Amino acid sequence: MPTAPARSDSFAAYRPSRGRSSRLVLRGASILFWGLVTFGLTFVELVAELAGPLLLLVGALWWLGLQALGSLPLDPELQQFLHYVPGQLRAGGYLFTPGGLIRQGLLLLAVVAACRTVNGIIARES
Repeated sequence: MPTAPARSDSFAAYRPSRGRSSRLVLRGASILFWGLVTFGLTFVELVAELAGPLLLLVGALWWLGLQALGSLPLDPELQQFLHYVPGQLRAGGYLFTPGGLIRQGLLLLAVVAACRTVNGIIARES
């Protein structure tokens, strides 16, 4: 009469080897790491994609408004009121200028392009 294999022998065939389980752990850690990197890049991209065009538009409109007001031929009585139109604003310890807002908007659009490029590289390599 044949005897059944010992309990430890029957489960040995189903247990993964140490090398295989360590590869699975490394693969899982790699997926988690690149997932977190992709999440961070996508978050930065979305914030920059929202703020970049807004800053660019506000800066450009402010600059155009200053140029248009400066080129208007006005009576001397009205000229004095042009000094109340700000060429720069200070708020919360920051100095805002039309040129500065335009530069920051363009910089944020460059950040969006960089994040998309890096996310594309990560997606292609994974």
